[in-house]
Amino acid sequence: MDSVASAVGAGKTRRTRRFVGRDGRAVLVAIDMQLATGSGPALDVVEAVSEGQPDGILVTWQIARRYPETFAACGLILRMDGAATHLDPSADGDGLSLMYRAEEAAVIGADAVILMVYPGMREETRSLSRLAALVGECERIGMPVVAESIPGGWHQEVPWDADNIGRSARICVEIGADAVKTMAPARVEDLGDVVEGCEAPLFVLGGPKRDSEREVVAYAAGVVAAGASGVCFGRNVWGASDPGEMVRRLGRAVHGSGQRA
Repeated sequence: MDSVASAVGAGKTRRTRRFVGRDGRAVLVAIDMQLATGSGPALDVVEAVSEGQPDGILVTWQIARRYPETFAACGLILRMDGAATHLDPSADGDGLSLMYRAEEAAVIGADAVILMVYPGMREETRSLSRLAALVGECERIGMPVVAESIPGGWHQEVPWDADNIGRSARICVEIGADAVKTMAPARVEDLGDVVEGCEAPLFVLGGPKRDSEREVVAYAAGVVAAGASGVCFGRNVWGASDPGEMVRRLGRAVHGSGQRA
């Protein structure tokens, strides 16, 4: 039993190192919104992101299956939940379900999996139970789990302040998440308390498209200086004038001059 546990732990460590540098930091690019919206970046944009050499990508099953060579050099984080789209005008609350199993993620070559979690939402039991179920599956095969923690859900049923962001992240870790993706507080300086209480790597999401690309890079540098392990940006990367160069600029902001040390 000890040898099995040791092997599982080794597998999880190796998979984690596929998308987190030896400095404990990472630039992750999210290309998964099309699962809900039905639209996303074109192939040439996806390839440009790849040329920038991100540490990891967060993608749908289709991108993982269709473009294995494009992102072969970086870590792959597979979006595991869905089944609620923008086509349903009545969709509200937590309409998500787990769409894939841990073994399927391993087959397609995922280095980690990710799902939405909504602590503080009226329907929080559903998302917390999904997280626990996925953690149980992934723990058996050494697959890291990233929880995308949104306190109170996207309608902000609880304020997105440092206290709620931090408590939500810690709840996800206590259930078994190996890392957390979440927003930074309005005052980036308050992120330090969130990170300290999380006790797991924390990656800051990018949110809406920012006014300037310089602002995107400065924001990444700011959250890392405050203690984050890195960033997970979507449209602020693939919507940039030069997505590959944006990835490289973020790499310098997150990793410093050593770039993925």
